[in-house]
Amino acid sequence: MPSAAVPTTSAPCRVALPARWRTALEDGVVRPGRGVRLGVVLGASDGTVFAVSQVEGAHHALEWSRGGEHGVVQDFGPDHPEWQVLGATWDGRYLAYRVDRSFSSLEDFALYVWDSRGTSAPVEVAHGEPDRHGDLMQTPFVDPVLADGWLYWTQTRDADPDHTVLSGYRLADGRTERLSRGFGRAPVRLGGTLVWADSDASGQTSTLRMLDLVTHQSAPVPAALRSVRGPYYLAGSASTLAWVGGTKGRQVFVWRAGWPEPLLLVDHVASPQLPRIAGDVVVLAADDAMYAADLRSWSYARVTPSYGGIYADGDPVMTVGFAPTSKNAASVQTLVDTDAAGPLGREGC
Repeated sequence: MPSAAVPTTSAPCRVALPARWRTALEDGVVRPGRGVRLGVVLGASDGTVFAVSQVEGAHHALEWSRGGEHGVVQDFGPDHPEWQVLGATWDGRYLAYRVDRSFSSLEDFALYVWDSRGTSAPVEVAHGEPDRHGDLMQTPFVDPVLADGWLYWTQTRDADPDHTVLSGYRLADGRTERLSRGFGRAPVRLGGTLVWADSDASGQTSTLRMLDLVTHQSAPVPAALRSVRGPYYLAGSASTLAWVGGTKGRQVFVWRAGWPEPLLLVDHVASPQLPRIAGDVVVLAADDAMYAADLRSWSYARVTPSYGGIYADGDPVMTVGFAPTSKNAASVQTLVDTDAAGPLGREGC
């Protein structure tokens, strides 16, 4: 369980990836079957792994596995090799995820939710919507949040390209509520609230907004977060809020309930983006590589030698994809339990 204690040091420090982390990366490799190209979408601490399995011209599906069990979540068919599964989140029963249907157009997406306890196909909850001229509207990243029986997301809709709408979908009966309209981007969960960055007018610097997950009413922003301005990306979990900000958006800050102020966790990384939280670790992409930043040791390390992918969904397991070593090679995919791997440490700090 992540600790809410205020760190004894607030000076971030870059370290080399420890040997136990390198071993964990090697031990966690997910090996595809012969002739199968596998893209791990999400790994969870309950042992569930979601991955896109693809055999050129024959098979393309989102699948799940746990121990010796496995099955298909959604069969895309062989005619859409460009479809990508992104933003997956799992609460132990429901899986929500976005399918991007084009490499070049983020507007062409669909948002799905799947009930693992049933036999029905995933439900399409939302998709890219057209403007008054019939063209798909630009929209922020549609990263879903599952919380207490609801699915939340933000997108442009209602033929209004100038605003975004935060919506909630009740999993029990499919009821949809429009919860906020403004200029916000994707929400994240922080404890019993939903958090997102929004502004009162287009072009204004954004601040944090909060919504109570029980009442769906506006919630007060803690005093420690009221001075946050213009966060580029947010990541949240039951206990932790992280975001990219600072000078030219090159720093990563974190905050936990009870802390008097946000603290700088990552500095001097080239264009940090897309942070996610894995227990006590914040994972993020950068221009040169994938990184992990550890709240236990207040240090951060380069995880991949070059570009690749890194992802987490709040619990301690992170998914790492390494860049292919050659044109025809596949990406090596691995899962690491950051609790078991231990703190990054501060050797050399």
